[in-house]
Amino acid sequence: MRGAPDQMMAFEAMYQIAAAEGRGEALFGDSIGIARSAYERTLIGNGYPSAYLEFPLIGKPCFDILSVHARADIHVGDRFARGAGFGRQAMFDWFAGVAGQGDVSCGLELDTSSGEAEQAGVYLQFHDRRELIAPFLDSVGEAARLPGYLDTLARMPQGWPPAYVGLFPGRSGAPLRIGGYLGADAKEACAADPARLGDQFRQIGFAAYDNAMLERCSQFMALAPAVDFQFDIMADGRLGDTFGLSLSFNEAKPRQARTCMEGGYGARICGELQRWGLADDRWKLIAGAAFARHVGFEREDGSEGRFALCVLFNYAKVKFSACEAQPAKFYLILRAGEV
Repeated sequence: MRGAPDQMMAFEAMYQIAAAEGRGEALFGDSIGIARSAYERTLIGNGYPSAYLEFPLIGKPCFDILSVHARADIHVGDRFARGAGFGRQAMFDWFAGVAGQGDVSCGLELDTSSGEAEQAGVYLQFHDRRELIAPFLDSVGEAARLPGYLDTLARMPQGWPPAYVGLFPGRSGAPLRIGGYLGADAKEACAADPARLGDQFRQIGFAAYDNAMLERCSQFMALAPAVDFQFDIMADGRLGDTFGLSLSFNEAKPRQARTCMEGGYGARICGELQRWGLADDRWKLIAGAAFARHVGFEREDGSEGRFALCVLFNYAKVKFSACEAQPAKFYLILRAGEV
């Protein structure tokens, strides 16, 4: 192949792999048309953003998409094409000037399952670089939301370190999301004792739970090797009545990922979701989507390069709203780039 695939070619190839063997119709429905156009409008610079496909495990097949740019792929002066960027050029101008690289990333979230993709949510993965929160919110015109975020952050217990911030202007209440990755000790303690999870909720200031919800959350936490948590901060600074719990997958190699979904903890997670009526058996198709391959290409100078295409499992997610578990969702990661 002469030249590396461009951004849209890579996305299209990975989507076709994920959707092959009937998975597209069963898992994604007819969302790809609007998602393809929306994803193209998130492209800036020459890097390959990771595309996270979020699809339900029960109900009408569809998906939303989160396009995440690594810091290393964005450079000062990068501009969106005319009509692209969802009005977020200022956010990427700021992001391009962030010192260092590491795991910091910035993204646009698109609710393509609704059939509308004219407004994008914004997302920053900051990990332990909390000094980035204020300038990020300023870059998206939401500096007034900072006190509510910092107030909630200050209440987080040991083992609940926030790692990302998101804002969804098009959703009811314009929630500001605070989320992170539960520490191993905190995860094990909450999985073993629902009352411990209730104590943590009270310290955080989250009140929308009951004993049945605590029991179910603890059972979920016991199933996965890692857990991601999410709360919503409303415009008045108070926490909303939604708690998001994501059960993460650690397998990056396709064979191990498929094994995990066919008979390992991935199958146990999804089977439990199905037993509780939060999923149907479509999850059994997910195993076949795992994929990783390097392809060779010829650079302009005649040298040989290697290009990777990967479809990875991210996590299974359940939201509790006013104590009630909502239909489960699953996330795939489509990731490409020169090796």
